[in-house]
Amino acid sequence: MRKVGVFPSMVIFMTVAVSLICYPLLPTELAVHFGSDFSPDMFIQKWLGLVMIPFLMVMFTGTEYYGKEKVKEESRLEFEYCFRLLLVLLSIVQLSIIAYGLGYEIPTGRFALLSAGSLSLLVAAYLMYSKKVFLFLRLVGFKKADAYLKNLWKKITIITLSMFGSACLILAVFMKNDPSYFMITMFALMCIIVVGSGFYLNKK
Repeated sequence: MRKVGVFPSMVIFMTVAVSLICYPLLPTELAVHFGSDFSPDMFIQKWLGLVMIPFLMVMFTGTEYYGKEKVKEESRLEFEYCFRLLLVLLSIVQLSIIAYGLGYEIPTGRFALLSAGSLSLLVAAYLMYSKKVFLFLRLVGFKKADAYLKNLWKKITIITLSMFGSACLILAVFMKNDPSYFMITMFALMCIIVVGSGFYLNKK
């Protein structure tokens, strides 16, 4: 018997649980759309605002559940992780709407940190199981290295992405200033480590 999976179930459960717990504390109307300066420009009834995104999450999970059987085996992992990324982004949006309704300011920088951190951790998790990364390495000229060095590069990339993602999520919680310079610096450092180590191992 097929299962939905622990990760999608936990993301949906957490989102719904937080929505139910916070429901009595929220105002009658919730801001669900924001302008470029992150000021609200669209409001809807809170019950509808809290139902829409979990409903979409369940719909997308159902699409993945019934659709992955029609996807070729070699592409199934990518298919699953695309939906997992979508679920995480929808959860971040829902939690941001709730936080704003409770009176917390959600700067665009904090939202960007949450998104970048989640994306990095999901990509790291994907790389742990993906076999297509080695096909990609061959396409970009990573041909001279043996299997050991390719696996070493893969581990370096996974660790770097995991550290970057964790740092973004931690900073999103404790951020007090604009994180733009931090994100640019960390992204540049991540690229140097991943690309530099790949170049070095390929020429070794």
